[in-house]
Amino acid sequence: MQAGFRTPVFESGGRSARGRAGLFGAIRTALGCAAAIFTLVLLARGAMHEAAEPALKGPVRRAALVAPAAVWQPIPKAKPHYAVAVPELRSLPQAHEARRHADGGREDKLVYGIFESEQAYLRLALLRGARDAERPASFFLDLARRAGEAGLAVVRSGRTAPVATKLGPLETAEVALSDSVERSCLAFRLQHNEVGLVAQGWYCPAAAAEARLDPACLIDLVAILPEANDQALQVLFAQAERRRSPACGAMLEATRRTS
Repeated sequence: MQAGFRTPVFESGGRSARGRAGLFGAIRTALGCAAAIFTLVLLARGAMHEAAEPALKGPVRRAALVAPAAVWQPIPKAKPHYAVAVPELRSLPQAHEARRHADGGREDKLVYGIFESEQAYLRLALLRGARDAERPASFFLDLARRAGEAGLAVVRSGRTAPVATKLGPLETAEVALSDSVERSCLAFRLQHNEVGLVAQGWYCPAAAAEARLDPACLIDLVAILPEANDQALQVLFAQAERRRSPACGAMLEATRRTS
């Protein structure tokens, strides 16, 4: 009875030991495979890093930043191409500057007087030949841009009114401009599309002026100078002399007699 009882117990313990040994072997095999896979992954990453490393060791080039050329370039020591023969402007301080557009056009800016004074003041820009894409079609937007260039603000503006001149219709409007002072002025703009000429600016009369200048004279008394060397403009101005208003013509003759 006792021998028969021990035999089952011995046989059961042997089978349990063999099962545990097989389980441990499977675990060791799995761990070995995982270790092998991990090692292969590390080797593969190292190879990729070594392959990419030479490219990283080379010098890093800085991106070249090239600013686009300015659309307008100032013309140093430029001589005026135009003059304004308004008598009350002759004794005032005068200034002139010119600039060249990238497409070959030229703009002359003429200034007579000082805005902050009580004397007359005229600022006139004449653009010839350039297709100024930045110029707004609206008269008042164009005026605001030009006033901003001169350091002025448009405080008030009235409705536009056309005025006939020797070079064609002139847009005009009563405006108030200001910087440290505020002045009532007449803003104007003329566009002659046939020859590509734009004249724009504003005229502020003297505080003690007894009579207002005829707006047409702001264009009718503009003359082209020989320094312009522009045959198309010279022909245009020569033909336009016959269309000058009589009042402006009389003013021009009076200026010539006293000069």
